Amino acid sequence: MRFEVMEIEGQARKIVLGGRLDTGTVGEVETPFTATLAASGRGAVLDLTGLEFLSSLGIRLLLSGARVVARRGGKVVLFGAQPMVAEVLVAMALDQVLPLVATEEEALARLAA
Repeated sequence: MRFEVMEIEGQARKIVLGGRLDTGTVGEVETPFTATLAASGRGAVLDLTGLEFLSSLGIRLLLSGARVVARRGGKVVLFGAQPMVAEVLVAMALDQVLPLVATEEEALARLAA
């Protein structure tokens, strides 16, 4: 599981997730993921370009992180999901709760809107 955090010119935090987000890996990233989102105090974009698999526990992690950000008045936008991951997000209607766009530029535009 890959988990990286970057600042985007003071606009937002970018969190890069790669590999598999499933039962075996959610525990590795749950605390730093949630802490990163809570500490930001603003919006975040989640880069899913390297995410190969997303389980129900991974979905729970994304939703709980988005709730933390929403309580602080921010938004979370997902971008770059591979077809299999995007299919899961759409099938679970998660794209109705967390915006899902194709590119980082689109994600930043959604945050600014």
